[in-house]
Amino acid sequence: MSNESESNSTTSTANALTLGSAIKGQLSSSSDVDYYKFTASTAGAVSIALDVPTNSSFSDYFSFTLYDSSNNELGSYSTGQDLTASLGVSTAGTYYIKVAAPSFYHDAGQYSLTASLAAGSSAGFEAESNSTTSTANALTLGSAIKG
Repeated sequence: MSNESESNSTTSTANALTLGSAIKGQLSSSSDVDYYKFTASTAGAVSIALDVPTNSSFSDYFSFTLYDSSNNELGSYSTGQDLTASLGVSTAGTYYIKVAAPSFYHDAGQYSLTASLAAGSSAGFEAESNSTTSTANALTLGSAIKG
């Protein structure tokens, strides 16, 4: 398992993340952010596992957000305990994961981040930006969507 290297607080200074391999990081303050980048060889589902030093179902100490190479947010999750989530990527390319402290609560303990890619369609996953009626994702009746 490798360790993050500072400064990785922007997409241009993001640490490389090898799909399927964990990397350890630490948020030294509540304003610290860590960026990681990886290359998806195809469209599919990206599984992101964040193992954190806290175990709270009441307070969110960590968040992760997936961005595409144009800095479009593809999905975000906040947690106070270990979390694995899947997000869809529609094309091959470079993607970024930002780890941050989303609220007042902060823990400077070490976390572990692992991302993996299951090739296939990104259908069935929410696509950002979809925060208005004009940019809403289309739904197919009887089909599930993750978001």
